[in-house]
Amino acid sequence: MFVRSTQLLTITYVRPWRPPTDVYETETDVVVEVEIAGMRDEDFHVSLEGRLLTISGTRADKPRERRAYHEMEIPSGEFRTDLELPVTIDTDAIRAVYEDGFLRIRLQKA
Repeated sequence: MFVRSTQLLTITYVRPWRPPTDVYETETDVVVEVEIAGMRDEDFHVSLEGRLLTISGTRADKPRERRAYHEMEIPSGEFRTDLELPVTIDTDAIRAVYEDGFLRIRLQKA
């Protein structure tokens, strides 16, 4: 017996979004700048394994009031950026500062 169903099975998987990120080198450092407003220092998780730098966290959702959006481009929820750094890093000389909506990570070359 074959039964046809008109119901669709919907599986939703929400992937972390990726904030705009710049990576550049100076003579002594690799610098990573992430544009992500509305955060606090403690909202970020930064890890370095070998040359893989991972920056992740969660930006809080907007208040849940009834709204009719005309345009919606500001993401919220879980975010993640994985970056393969071009050189080996001195893990004792990493500095991170969150200021004016930018997370700046300065990683000294080994």
